[in-house]
Amino acid sequence: MSPSLFSHAADPDPKGTEQDASVPDVVAVRQIPRDAEEAFNGFTDYLHLWWPEDLTDFGEGTHAEFEGGVLTETGPDGETAVWATVRTREPDTLLELDWVAGQDPRIPTDVRVDFAPAADGSTVVTLRHSGIDRLPDGAQEYERLQREWSEILDRYSRFMGAR
Repeated sequence: MSPSLFSHAADPDPKGTEQDASVPDVVAVRQIPRDAEEAFNGFTDYLHLWWPEDLTDFGEGTHAEFEGGVLTETGPDGETAVWATVRTREPDTLLELDWVAGQDPRIPTDVRVDFAPAADGSTVVTLRHSGIDRLPDGAQEYERLQREWSEILDRYSRFMGAR
């Protein structure tokens, strides 16, 4: 006899709703040869100057920016795509985002960027992308995001003067 009142109902998934709880966070760290204020402003205010065009929705001529609590990309024809919603913005210290770029917008993941002053006057920028296990094919998404965030932070680092 079926445990369900309705014989056609599927048995509940014993694993719950998690896709793959074994997917680790993507972590990328770069040392930026600027103080925390400059490092934060370079990341948030000048994103359109350093973000790799091949990692955008619209490609060449795109403009990415933080505006009104949202990170968006505007294409050359004026079309806009939302990449993330800002959850926390503590100037010179912390940026937390509900990230949806490149994935189903109904399943945001978490991006946290910490800006920590170093003794030599530089800033250690640590990006942590978590919640990837919520995505379908989380392990495959982890591999893609690991490559992409590495490329993105390399471009940011060079823009900010790192060698």
